[in-house]
Amino acid sequence: MLHLFKVMRWFNFNGFKFILLLLLCNTVAKAQMGYQQFSIGVGYGTTIASAGEETKTASNATSISFNYHVTPFTAVSLEGQIGNLTSGDYVHDSYQKQFISNITMVALHADVQLGEFIDYSQSPFLNGIKNVYAGVGAGLLYSNITGIYFTTSTNYIIHSTNLIIPFRTGYEFKIFNKYDEPKFRVDVNYSLNAAFGSGLDGYDDPFSTAVSKFYHYFSVGVKYSFGPVRQYRKQIYFTPF
Repeated sequence: MLHLFKVMRWFNFNGFKFILLLLLCNTVAKAQMGYQQFSIGVGYGTTIASAGEETKTASNATSISFNYHVTPFTAVSLEGQIGNLTSGDYVHDSYQKQFISNITMVALHADVQLGEFIDYSQSPFLNGIKNVYAGVGAGLLYSNITGIYFTTSTNYIIHSTNLIIPFRTGYEFKIFNKYDEPKFRVDVNYSLNAAFGSGLDGYDDPFSTAVSKFYHYFSVGVKYSFGPVRQYRKQIYFTPF
């Protein structure tokens, strides 16, 4: 009888520890699969206009974004850009075209990373490319031409608001906190922004097509995550070593 009592006491004590261990493992597992739903970001980069001028010149822009993370690998973002565009060389270009403008852009876009679709838990290569993303959006571009020169035309559009479609791709480096949640995100991005209309460069060309003018934006930014933690269906942080 005494032996039976000792066995029961041992079982109860160790069973209690086993239950606590299961609960702890479950908590840790959930923490490793969690992410915060919101982030705010800032970026800086180079703009290059492509509006028919022969000489391409670089300028710069600053961006700020508010992001809602549907999952760790899918985000919907409201982004604003403020910067400059410049292109052409009226001395050396065949058509003697050149312009300088201040731009303000606001766009809503969605980006999806490869990690949304692939199993990266067994492959260092797939784990390395899981943060590659592509996206598209729509927005408005306000252009204020501050300098313009075109010898064969005087039909200029100094102030304009244009529909713009950004096509985006890039790579997001995730920096994790002690709970294995993405806390900071370093974003290396390329965006091809298609402008509808003639306001991008200020030249009112009746022979141009609706979408014949673009500007490129190469940027590096950082995002800070905050807000409630949501659980994901698989572990976000993974190291094969």
